[in-house]
Amino acid sequence: MALQIGIDGHHLLHQIWFGGNAQLSLQQLSSVEILRCIWIQQYAIINCKLQWRTKDTTGFPQNSICIESPYDIDARNSSKRDVNWTGYSVHLTETCDKETPNLITNVETTTATTPDGNMTPVIHANLAEKDLLPNEHYVDAAFIDSSQLVESHQKYEVSMVGRVAVDSSWQASLNMGFDVAAFTIDWSQQVAKCPEGHLSKSWRPSFDSRKNPVIQIQFERKTCRDCPVRNNCTKSVKGPRTLKIRPQIEYEALTARRIEQQTEEFEKKYSLRAGIEGTISQGVRKFDMRRTRYFGLAKTHLQHVASACAINLHRFFHWSNNFPKAKTRITAFASLHLNVA
Repeated sequence: MALQIGIDGHHLLHQIWFGGNAQLSLQQLSSVEILRCIWIQQYAIINCKLQWRTKDTTGFPQNSICIESPYDIDARNSSKRDVNWTGYSVHLTETCDKETPNLITNVETTTATTPDGNMTPVIHANLAEKDLLPNEHYVDAAFIDSSQLVESHQKYEVSMVGRVAVDSSWQASLNMGFDVAAFTIDWSQQVAKCPEGHLSKSWRPSFDSRKNPVIQIQFERKTCRDCPVRNNCTKSVKGPRTLKIRPQIEYEALTARRIEQQTEEFEKKYSLRAGIEGTISQGVRKFDMRRTRYFGLAKTHLQHVASACAINLHRFFHWSNNFPKAKTRITAFASLHLNVA
């Protein structure tokens, strides 16, 4: 049935495009353009035959451009851990001062496939435009990396408080090899020294897979080949050790944060961010924020803004009537553990 539908649709599109000048007006219809895009994404012509795309044969377009519904061409499909959905994502920013109600100051709605980290500069720009930039911005780990640590401070004088990704190399993961932190970096001389005291051979600006600027450092092949602790440094059979690090200001900010986030003081400070999780829960449970009432990104964003306004009014009413802020719920198991301890 899917193949027959595909053949019918392809025949219709062929007639519209090659049926003569009388069909030019049909080509301009948005519904015809949507049909054309969907047919390109869902069907392929192989050996002069139309085939329905599958994961194992022709593959599919990436989710960020794949139309999931002809009725809502902005909606995209995405997965986060074990949750899969088609639609959008909402990003909320709120105040977290102890003496005032937590009020939502910014709402961003994106397609479901937009990475969270892409929204950090957008959020800061919008807060700056409204003169609502905070001194400290508590964020989820997905919204922060070395470049955002530096940019937020340099451009907006905002200190971002959040966990950055730890070193994912096998040396750091196994805690038995020489990770990047084991090397001494001399930025002025543009050279790195390994734990055995050997200096690097080359220092070359480059880019990582996400187009972020990095510095690629490589050691001498002969030096690494004859090193007695080579197995703690690289798994390459013959190649030398290569490092990829961020530019100096980003590298130093990232290193400092990785050290800081292991302290109890940071954990206590960062716990303040739990409030936004409560806001998301309130938006979902009380204001049905997870269900999109309308088609399209623009109308969905308007719904999110309206929901945020309703939450603010609700909170202002409670605060003006001296209702205490709700506290994070403790599960029965956690409560039992606290009582036993």
